[in-house]
Amino acid sequence: MPVAFIDRPLPTDEDDPETLLPLDILDPAAFNPGAEIFVKPRATALAAAENITHEAFIATDEFDPEAPNYDAKDLSIHPDGDRLLFALRAPEIPNADDDEQPKWDIWEYHLVDKVLRRVITSNIIAEAGHDVSPRYLPDDRIVFSSTRQTRSRGMLLDDNKPQYTAQEEGNDGPAFVLHVMDNDGTNIQQITYNQSHDLQPTVLDNGRILFVRWDQAGRNNLSLYTVNPDGTDLQYHYGFNSLNTTPRDESLTLFRPQEMSDRRIAAIFKRRSEFLGGDMVVIDTENFVENEVPINGSGGEAQERIYHLDIITDDERSRNGVFSSLHPLFDGTNRLLVSWSQCRMQVIDTGRLVPCTDEWWENEETEIAPPLFGIWIYNMADDTQQPVVLGEEGRMFTEAVILEPRAAQTYIAPTTTNSDLGTLHIPSVYDGNLADVNPDTLNLGTLANPAQTAAADRPARFLRIVKAVSIADDDVLDEQEDTVYGNRFNQNTGLREIIGYTPVEPDGSVLVQVPADIAFTIEVLDGEGRRISNNATYWMQLRPGERRECNGCLNTSATQPVSRADIVPDSINPGAAGGVAFPGTQRFDQFGTPETPQPGETMAEFAARTYFAAPGPQVGDPDVYVAGELREPTVDLLFVDEWTDPALAPGRPRDDAFAYRYLDLVPGDSEQSTLKAPLKNKGCMDNWNSTCRIVINYENHIQHLWERERTSANVVDELGNLRPFNCIGCHAGSTTIADVTNENLTGAIQLNLTRAPRQNTEMVSYFELLNARPGREVDEVGNVVTVPEFLLDAEGLPLVDEEGNPIPDPEYFETPASIARGNSRGSGRFFDRFRENGSHSGFLNNSELKLLREWIDLGARYYQNPFDSADPIQE
Repeated sequence: MPVAFIDRPLPTDEDDPETLLPLDILDPAAFNPGAEIFVKPRATALAAAENITHEAFIATDEFDPEAPNYDAKDLSIHPDGDRLLFALRAPEIPNADDDEQPKWDIWEYHLVDKVLRRVITSNIIAEAGHDVSPRYLPDDRIVFSSTRQTRSRGMLLDDNKPQYTAQEEGNDGPAFVLHVMDNDGTNIQQITYNQSHDLQPTVLDNGRILFVRWDQAGRNNLSLYTVNPDGTDLQYHYGFNSLNTTPRDESLTLFRPQEMSDRRIAAIFKRRSEFLGGDMVVIDTENFVENEVPINGSGGEAQERIYHLDIITDDERSRNGVFSSLHPLFDGTNRLLVSWSQCRMQVIDTGRLVPCTDEWWENEETEIAPPLFGIWIYNMADDTQQPVVLGEEGRMFTEAVILEPRAAQTYIAPTTTNSDLGTLHIPSVYDGNLADVNPDTLNLGTLANPAQTAAADRPARFLRIVKAVSIADDDVLDEQEDTVYGNRFNQNTGLREIIGYTPVEPDGSVLVQVPADIAFTIEVLDGEGRRISNNATYWMQLRPGERRECNGCLNTSATQPVSRADIVPDSINPGAAGGVAFPGTQRFDQFGTPETPQPGETMAEFAARTYFAAPGPQVGDPDVYVAGELREPTVDLLFVDEWTDPALAPGRPRDDAFAYRYLDLVPGDSEQSTLKAPLKNKGCMDNWNSTCRIVINYENHIQHLWERERTSANVVDELGNLRPFNCIGCHAGSTTIADVTNENLTGAIQLNLTRAPRQNTEMVSYFELLNARPGREVDEVGNVVTVPEFLLDAEGLPLVDEEGNPIPDPEYFETPASIARGNSRGSGRFFDRFRENGSHSGFLNNSELKLLREWIDLGARYYQNPFDSADPIQE
């Protein structure tokens, strides 16, 4: 059978040719010129090799036929065994900028007719992004990893942003995510929406796509995920913990995972960004989720070394050599086609090559020699190997594949629709990690029964849907007008936007629509809109029309990403018994006839298809029946008691409804409230749609809270009349106390809420809310001064002790930050003042407090949109 492989020079440092460069899995766009692809008609050392890519760039001015200067990688074969897919990058263009250099493109070679073609024929479309790691799907389409981000870029226009290529979350280059296209290069569709890389896809026998995902925001982990070819049913698969150690750059990861005939996964096991080779392993991912975490509790380990001798992966030297690639054969012989370099030493002074025997291994006059990767057939049954391509000095033969026919993988038909929404169903948020909630002791029956538990006593009241903000590179940001403030004084990574809110039903269930084709996460809130979930950030996605059963997706943590479907434990919420109403409740059809839930149905599912009774418009009027429906998010926190039935629990009235609306930010002034609402589309206050975004910028939406004139029953003049005031009337950082004469003077002077820029950076108020700082006091003449940390002499210089150390001022104190960034629930130092009987009770209304809490939970960033300008209405 024919064999294809890559012949490349050993990658070396351009400035130091003696230094070998590693193949970094996190740098999929790396360009190492000199690689070419060869095909042998038979897997023997004597068979002649034919160069099949030499003609690819012969017409370009930069091509050097004597020393080929293009690059090649990522070989894969068609199930029929007659075609090759791979990625090629054209030669570098001298003196051209990085964005003008060629991109990685996908090419195909037909073995029978010897035709080489670029899959995407249009130069314009081909150059829209880097395309790597192509694999055939069962229907002859191609899945690949790419920076073109076709859908994500298009949706940026909906967000009032320029179309740009999103950077991975470390802002070190464009993010590679999975796409599919037809075999002729048309109909390109993005299928994953990670904010860092999705890499090295391979198609499993069951038709799903296995790939390496970089969960950089969660824990900077590399692990295996799977997804359907249409992007639905994204699932974590294996290795989140066992493949990731500390420090991360020394973690061992799986390179080019491929399925074996026995459905185990084989891969090269090596460090992320060191060494050209590693060990060969095979992993039983059908029965394990981590190396020592079986799915069925049977014990043992998932990972098994393939090679019969030990391969060292945590040192630069391995006495039994290292492997660069492997490819399983499907002929029933249990063999692999591998790239292997035996161990060699060299005498430092002379360069003479010597074997890695005991004599030379510890000899101080020797060092490890450059690798000599050749192609071998390795028989796993008897641990023998035979050469196919002998290694050559300075060269590296790797990524060999056998062009043999094999059974096509299972075809999974697409299920996406033309909708711009998907549906998320969570059986119970109490399956997750919630603050002060222990699922093991939680009495869900009591909690879900409104006759026994009032809404105010339920820990989880709302769900917040949070969207990632794609990171723009510096060139895109630099192109903005000077009036754009969003990219100033701001770290432009880790930005977030809010899609909206939805209620959590009494049993903890949620059924809500979510915009399709975005990276989002979910947060559980209490009745005040404070986050109580402790789940780490792992990006979820829904494709158009997809319904996701999210059992366990709130159980994410630092040690577990979004759960794998076949290992999720049963929910704490079993759903309805069926045939009878949920205890303490009654819902109806449109005519007022009582309805009962189906067995296993959650309250959220039942509510979406039934009606609830609500009081009539006038006192004494009969109840009216209000239609339930599949909930859409809202930008406001809205609660209506749809479950309590006073007829079933005499003396138990319905819980009071409440609404924390942006329209009430300025009470009685809907026009000003609308202007100050953190919404690009103000219509979202009344009618939510898939493009609605809550984008909170401190300058635009928070600072005006301290400046707005307001009244409170707790602030009156000497005649008892309401006296208008604002926050900066006391918290102004004044140099005199003439206008601040109340008993709260000492506290007031510790916080400056004015909008003055702090040394030409962010506003003073922003800094003081979020940072500890030296305390202030009033001096003997009434001026507000900062307490010095050390005693000062008459000239203002620190006094020193006998050893020359500054003498601390015993009066010095530090004012803590008022706000805990990212944690409104932990910001009691600020919010407790506004509670009943607090010193600032009634000063801020509930809508303003909701705005502050969501801003803090999002990270209390100065700007959440790097493309926003300062709002003129705030000037």
